Amino acid sequence: MSRPVNEDAVDENAFNAFEAAGWESKAAGYDEFFGRITGRLVGPLLDGAEVGSGSRVLDVATGPGYAAALAAERGASIVGMDLAEGMVSLAARLHPGLEFRRGDAEALPFPDELFDAW
Repeated sequence: MSRPVNEDAVDENAFNAFEAAGWESKAAGYDEFFGRITGRLVGPLLDGAEVGSGSRVLDVATGPGYAAALAAERGASIVGMDLAEGMVSLAARLHPGLEFRRGDAEALPFPDELFDAW
């Protein structure tokens, strides 16, 4: 018996490519417009995740790297990851010395239990 075709199914690769392309073109504008807004939420987010000295943090969808940078200021070791190379480049430029890389949140290239918070 064959499964019915789901005409509403989303092509995950096409969607990820669409998302990455959209964020590529918005990296600088995101920082300029949303930076002050989203930056205010980072402290409470890290407090809730109990991020502090010695924590190992994966900042998924890091964007401009605000959470990664504040986690590092608190003494955490961090890796920031984003689907869009433009966001990774922006984060690396804004926060030199921190590790940022391009990657897919649905296919994390890390072993289980490597991070305390993500």
